[in-house]
Amino acid sequence: MCRFPLRILFLTLIIGVILSFVIFSDVDVQPFKMSALRYVNEAEFINTYAFFDSFDNATGVNDFIVPNIIHFIRFRNFQLGFVDYVVLKAAMRNHRPDKFYYHTDVKDAKCEGKYWEWVKKDRELWSRIEVKYLELPTEIFGQKLSDGWGLFHGSDISRLRILKKYGGIYLDNDCFVIQSLDKYRKFECVVNWDEDQFLGNQVIIANKNARILPHWLNTYKVYRIDEWYYNGGERPTVEILYRHPELIHRVKGNFGADTGVSSNVYADPQMDWRRLDIIHLLAGHRSYMDPNFNITPVLDENTIRTYPYPFGEMAREVLDIPHP
Repeated sequence: MCRFPLRILFLTLIIGVILSFVIFSDVDVQPFKMSALRYVNEAEFINTYAFFDSFDNATGVNDFIVPNIIHFIRFRNFQLGFVDYVVLKAAMRNHRPDKFYYHTDVKDAKCEGKYWEWVKKDRELWSRIEVKYLELPTEIFGQKLSDGWGLFHGSDISRLRILKKYGGIYLDNDCFVIQSLDKYRKFECVVNWDEDQFLGNQVIIANKNARILPHWLNTYKVYRIDEWYYNGGERPTVEILYRHPELIHRVKGNFGADTGVSSNVYADPQMDWRRLDIIHLLAGHRSYMDPNFNITPVLDENTIRTYPYPFGEMAREVLDIPHP
């Protein structure tokens, strides 16, 4: 009478051992490695991940930790010009983000005007556009922003706040994307920092929890009202990166931030622009960079057809305009 229950107990034990082996045989009990992560909800990981001092910004990780969102800031003016449109088309064609966030202080901003209408006709592009209201900062840490440089300083501050909120890829409105930026989305924070120069804040690629972002904002506690780029580039380089270069993945040259590179798109027909990932066009400075500015003072969909310098080729390519 006692054999039957013991047999059941023994069989149950055997089955339990087998099931335990099946369930746990595939579990990786190796020490935690970021590169081994295979998460289902990428967005959740991106938004909650906190970086540790051991994070290696030289090598990055195997997976994307920066959301595929491109941010533009448009203070006081929401109209798109020709260069704005070309830049948008280039980013879509060459990188293909999930979203474009346009941050503006223009209340009830409407996507109107010729170039916005062109965007609307491109359904795939238009479906990615989102407009976010954002006040133009007027002070930082109780210090009033410059009357003369306030618009630029406000943008410098806002891009850091935007990245702290969302993470993603910040681009100046005249940054032309040439290659996919996905390879940079595997780092905590990426900026262009050329040799013997200050960092360039025209392009910032960052996880929202990147350690450098709050430190960068804190450098504004010493705000120089009369200097254009002191807080935007000089002070964060000297106060942060000289001491802690490990906080960023350093790009040297490939974001086309150097003025000498920018000027070549308007002056050097032989420029090898395709080797770069991004070029900062410095569109507002073309009047003294382009030796033939007086011949073509306005660049648009008509004049670009025969514009002989690299920017002409770049624009024609993303707009699918036949070469002359």
